[in-house]
Amino acid sequence: MWRDVYEAKKVRPEDILHVIRPGSKLYIETGCAEPRFLVEKLIVENSSLADTEIYTTMPLSTFLDAGGDFGSRFRVKALFVSPEIVPVYESGNTDHLPVTSFGLSRMVKDDYLKIDTAIIHVSPPDEYGYVSLGICVDVTRTVIDRASTVIAQVNKNMPRTLGDGFIHVDKISYLVEHDEPLIESVSEEPDDETRTIGKNIARLIEDGSTLQIGFGRLPNAALHALKDRRVKDIGIHTEILTDPVSDLAREGTINGKRKSLDSEKIVASMCLGTRKLFDFVDQNPMVELRSSDYTSSLGLISRHKGMVAINGALEVDLTGQSCVALSDGTGFLGTLGHADFNRGAMASDGGKSIIALRSTTRDGKRSRIVPEFTDQKIGVVTTQAEVNYVVTEYGEVDLFGKTIRERALALITIAHPRFRKWLLEEAKKLKYVYPDQILPPVDTTYPVNYEIMLDLGGTRFFVRPVKVTDERSIQDLFYAMSLEDKFFRFLHTVTVLHHKQAQRLVNVDYKKSMAVVTTKGRGMQDNKVLAVAHYAEDVEYESLEDVCEFALMVHPEWQNMGIGYRLLTHIIDIARDNGFKYMSSSVWEDNTHMLHLIKKTGYRAVSYDYFDHVYSICIDITKPVH
Repeated sequence: MWRDVYEAKKVRPEDILHVIRPGSKLYIETGCAEPRFLVEKLIVENSSLADTEIYTTMPLSTFLDAGGDFGSRFRVKALFVSPEIVPVYESGNTDHLPVTSFGLSRMVKDDYLKIDTAIIHVSPPDEYGYVSLGICVDVTRTVIDRASTVIAQVNKNMPRTLGDGFIHVDKISYLVEHDEPLIESVSEEPDDETRTIGKNIARLIEDGSTLQIGFGRLPNAALHALKDRRVKDIGIHTEILTDPVSDLAREGTINGKRKSLDSEKIVASMCLGTRKLFDFVDQNPMVELRSSDYTSSLGLISRHKGMVAINGALEVDLTGQSCVALSDGTGFLGTLGHADFNRGAMASDGGKSIIALRSTTRDGKRSRIVPEFTDQKIGVVTTQAEVNYVVTEYGEVDLFGKTIRERALALITIAHPRFRKWLLEEAKKLKYVYPDQILPPVDTTYPVNYEIMLDLGGTRFFVRPVKVTDERSIQDLFYAMSLEDKFFRFLHTVTVLHHKQAQRLVNVDYKKSMAVVTTKGRGMQDNKVLAVAHYAEDVEYESLEDVCEFALMVHPEWQNMGIGYRLLTHIIDIARDNGFKYMSSSVWEDNTHMLHLIKKTGYRAVSYDYFDHVYSICIDITKPVH
């Protein structure tokens, strides 16, 4: 009977101090599942320890400062240097192991790392003699199968979770019964910047997406923002589960109905949250905690259609590399599953990888978008070749497939306005951008509220304000136009559109000057501009004030579909929002299509003059006649 085996293995901590010998290699279950009682009795208070190595993934408690000089008693090897142990790491008494969660699992399986003793935290056994690893399975499952000795703290407060975490008491060498509250990880109350970043991330998440949620406040802020987005059928395949996941699951936003794998299941390897989350996962058939071999497998991640990886960074350089660092006391070091999920999401059909960060340090003194990395204690997480979306409180940019010049310009537009001029000058010194490169005014903020989706004849189009990185796409649109279309647009013969002219078409302040572009869909295909509409303040108009002048171009392949009309009405609405009362245009007499579009808008013409083959038209945009 398993009960007899269980009773025979029950011990007091002081009875097994001899198990941990000098030079031993230990593994301690991590995060909120750390067995604090066993750590205290077997490690901190164990005076006989010598040169013991302790491996862990995400330590959250402060026991690590008791290892003696230079780890003479024990030295911790942490996969992730969490904020709680940064002071110990910076004192030189903790080592960082730069490897992913999947990589650590492989180290154990392939005997790169041989663990003598595993110290774990489990629930009481069920009627069949199985305990549960509860809120943390990750690499622990793999370690248990390879370790010579397994010591378990049995705690009635540990939930029972489905997945890979069940272990029969036969596999455990020693059982120590001790009930205590689990470690809880309470998130900081988000500030305004954090909430805005969360909203910017949430805008990239579509119905049916499967999410990975990384460590930190910003990925959590994205989950909070999903409540307002009203997206549907969100799935979860992640390393870390946090409190907002349980909230969204209870509301029905997270249901996993469209997941490519593990349909209707929330799959993770550890929980990082409060008792609310622990109670949610307890015996919940919707939740499976799996080993890192499974959750962080690049092949499995990439098989999820619409996979979205959401992770944080401490800095991003102008080439698109991201790093974690310990530079300002709020940082951390280590990747966990970040790198694996980033790659997997980009390999997914319709997937997105998102790196989020504040535009400045918390004191506002330094930009976190930098020309080059500024701190020596860094770990580069995302390389230039693996970057996709970068998000700050000033917007989001897609860097995939863009040149260094385009990336630098894009990143500068989402940097803090106070640092944009400096970043542009540094980019020029590094030869990343043209020497004559200009940018919109530093106080310019991308107006996300003017993004709309159009459905024309069953085809969906995305209309958004222009960005400085659209320069080449505007040039491509120009070169696709017929000679007649070019003449109609510029009212003289134009055959080339050089950088100097093109950059002025995309450098708008979104108020006195504005442009909106149309693309077919969003994301990777967002680079090809199919149509553009501009307006700029008409300072030469003498008889009226608050006048702007507009112009329009539509790709020949997409003309006569209604795109031009919808763009024109949209930019009229924007101009009116920005205080303009009138809109003017100069139209060549043979451009009957444009003359028809202006009439079709339904706004009253306050002037309609004709001279030298050109109609000069000004309409009152305050309200339509019909």
